Amino acid sequence: MAPPGGPKDITPPELLLSIPENGTVNFNGGRVELHFSEYIEERTIEKSINILPNLLKEPEFIYKGKKIYIDFPDSLIDDQTYIIIINRTLSDEHNVKLSQGIQVAFSTGEKIDQGSIAGKVYYSKDSSVQLWKLHEDNDVDIFFNRKPDYVLDVTDEGYYEFKFLSPGKYKIVAIDKALSGIPIIPDKMVYGLSSTSVLDIKNQNALNNINIKIPDYIGSVKMTGAEFIKENWGSIIFSRSITEFTDTILFNMTNDDLSISDFDIFQDPLDDTRLNFILFNAVNDYVSINTKGLYKQNRALIDSGFIRIKMDTTKDTTNLKVTQPGTRYIHNIRSDSVLSLRIVFSNPIKIIEEESPLSLLEDSVFVPTEFVYETPLSINLFPKDNWKPNTSYSLQFLRNGIVPRYGRAIKDSVLSISFSTSDYQGFGSLEISTLERPSEYLMAELRNMEKSSPVLRRIVNSKGIIKINYIPEGNYSLMFFHDIDKNLQYTYGEIDPYRSSEWFYDFPDTIKIRTNWEYEINKVQLKVFN
Repeated sequence: MAPPGGPKDITPPELLLSIPENGTVNFNGGRVELHFSEYIEERTIEKSINILPNLLKEPEFIYKGKKIYIDFPDSLIDDQTYIIIINRTLSDEHNVKLSQGIQVAFSTGEKIDQGSIAGKVYYSKDSSVQLWKLHEDNDVDIFFNRKPDYVLDVTDEGYYEFKFLSPGKYKIVAIDKALSGIPIIPDKMVYGLSSTSVLDIKNQNALNNINIKIPDYIGSVKMTGAEFIKENWGSIIFSRSITEFTDTILFNMTNDDLSISDFDIFQDPLDDTRLNFILFNAVNDYVSINTKGLYKQNRALIDSGFIRIKMDTTKDTTNLKVTQPGTRYIHNIRSDSVLSLRIVFSNPIKIIEEESPLSLLEDSVFVPTEFVYETPLSINLFPKDNWKPNTSYSLQFLRNGIVPRYGRAIKDSVLSISFSTSDYQGFGSLEISTLERPSEYLMAELRNMEKSSPVLRRIVNSKGIIKINYIPEGNYSLMFFHDIDKNLQYTYGEIDPYRSSEWFYDFPDTIKIRTNWEYEINKVQLKVFN
């Protein structure tokens, strides 16, 4: 045990040496010693050290402070490279984990296998990479049903490298670290695939740039629940954004096996994972909501689903409120077009236009406006002239001009809400030229790194040139991908039936777009694109 006191230790443990040393040949089994720079936390040893290929008899691990002893059996396979893989779960007594995984190799023959596979994993969480060596002809289709032969944690920067691999054909999958080391369950686990279906290791061969993206979610959108809100109003909840499918997904609603035909469904203006529904006739009972889902080319975009919800026709007695904008709201504006102000209410509403339901003021001066309904919960307000930058405005709502479908009207005769505008949004442009002359459907994708905004995608022309105009000022990441399925977005692939991901290349530098600047990137080399 190390002596107490002093500053907090944040230095990761390191492997100082192994006995016998890494790369030893003619290894006959027996004890291997691993010497570390820090005292190791004993409880992390069992889950952090693996020996590959798997041994017929489990080795014995002996803990000795800064040392770990591993006793190998003497019944090892001839001419076989054995690898001790230490993943990043191993930590010292201060719970500081390894900064990267460690691999130590010994061979029972005259040489150490020197095949390697290396690349980078792109994922928002901690990840691991799993590798299977293919054995039989049908193994290429069902490999994921068995435990991986090799497992390696990626570094904090996303890099990995499998070393000491014997010649043969391999399959590779990147996965969330919490699920590493087990067979893949396609519909239950998030995973990423390589753009190369089978990795073929020759003698002393190194395969680099085997890069993988892991999506943040799996499969299709799912209907996960429903919520009664008040009277005949409820919402349907989905596993992720439903915005692009709002107008295409169909629902059936029933009460006591009788079909409900009169209802309205609309996107929630503040939550893109919800659809609101309003029943035109009162139902003080359970309502069943069913969808057959949404499919494209035999692939589910939205799963079929069924859910029941209890409605309650008890009258609402709360007053109508304005949910958005709030008092500190800043409305983003542009000089070239008038961007509407979205106004969201706490209840579905009806506007009585002859009562002048709302007014926009700038320093007590009336501003002419127009408005349009967006949903029963929201309207979009436009000044007839453009917004002024960095200016304070106020909205005034008249109680008699806005009638809620449920509950009571606005509490006061006039409700006033203040907000302000931003400076005018600035725009720049980007021109890119590549060294290669790509085949058709090579896409460039520009994504804002600092805020949620639309992703810009363009096809790279046959001369390897792309021009993107009117890009909002900000910092962007740039990715190229081969849009094989021509759906204008990156495809991660599928493991069953197996379909490789699309090739991609992440440009390493940040693209800094500034107002009225044209940013140029010349002679981009698209690594291993074909």
